[in-house]
Amino acid sequence: MVRSPAFRIAAWILLLSISTTALPIAAAADTSTDATDSHYSTTITTVYGSQYPIAGHLDLQISPSGILRGYYHNAFQKAFIQVVGGRDGNYIWFDIGPSTIDLGLGVGTGERLHIVATMNEDGSFRGQAFPQVTLANVSQMTSPTNQATANDQYIFAAKPVEKSSEDYPEPSPAP
Repeated sequence: MVRSPAFRIAAWILLLSISTTALPIAAAADTSTDATDSHYSTTITTVYGSQYPIAGHLDLQISPSGILRGYYHNAFQKAFIQVVGGRDGNYIWFDIGPSTIDLGLGVGTGERLHIVATMNEDGSFRGQAFPQVTLANVSQMTSPTNQATANDQYIFAAKPVEKSSEDYPEPSPAP
């Protein structure tokens, strides 16, 4: 084997280029531990007001890169529904679902609720909620009752709260 200085220099350049390419990937993986956890009390109402808004709870984890994930459940059912989305500055968007339960807006099982909102300085946010209709349920939208639900406009509002044990009971110990 020939050990020339040119070969050694080329080998070092190759090694450095590979290691500098791998460092940003490792650094990006470490930023997920810097994500902030936030807990919100939520309401969903129609645009023109609602006598009985749909109350719920939202737990979000937002990474510094803007990736959002978490869980939602309404105040009446403790089924935790997956939430995924993003944040860019004070603009936030996410999908709740696919839902395993009816969220109260005609969003049934297997469907999503899309939220687009603006965050305030106090951490609260307010925006629009859009029920996402699946192709399997389009045929059901021919009845007047389902069309009204599909065409209604909804406001999604969330204010930050402390995580309480009442909303998130500790599991009981096994006997």
